[in-house]
Amino acid sequence: MDIKTHELRVRGHFLPLLAEHGASSLAVGYKHSGNHLARYRILAGIGAIERASILDIGCGVGHFAGWLTANGYRGAYTGVDIMAEMVEKAAGLYPGKTFAAADILDNDMNLSADYVVASGIFHMGDVNLMKRMIAAMFDACTIGVAFNSLSSWYDTSVQGEFYCADPLETLTFCRTLTPSLLFRHDYLPHDFTIFLYKDSNTE
Repeated sequence: MDIKTHELRVRGHFLPLLAEHGASSLAVGYKHSGNHLARYRILAGIGAIERASILDIGCGVGHFAGWLTANGYRGAYTGVDIMAEMVEKAAGLYPGKTFAAADILDNDMNLSADYVVASGIFHMGDVNLMKRMIAAMFDACTIGVAFNSLSSWYDTSVQGEFYCADPLETLTFCRTLTPSLLFRHDYLPHDFTIFLYKDSNTE
């Protein structure tokens, strides 16, 4: 899938949700709030993030920024999204955080951080786009990357039209970037998370 097609698909899916639901979790497609909170807890387990810099790819309306702050995070957070409408909403909700309309695959802003994270951003794409984004995220981190995805190990018919990644294929690709990895498929039946580290120190 090319970038333009992906962006059009994302906008076509999320703009109506944003218009209808505002800044609620429904605006970013989370029908069950407990699910995205579970994902946030797992992502935050990548390391000692309390005062580290974090780059949140596909930040939506900034819910992860709010969760981080509520759980003691005091580092430098930057959230980016390809939808300016999402970024505008996020900046209004969390004025103390940095948000920008940007695409990690066209990183003309030279985005970087200790940890680069992404939650729920791959389900509108395909395997090739996912791999390109993971590689770009890894290039932008100084310590590690944390991302999650819908899993093909679950009943993919339940996920409908959304892309469900094969966990083993994804893990195999991540090993081409670094041998220092952690993999979790134990917190939600339809989800997995992978941590990638720049070196062997998994903190």
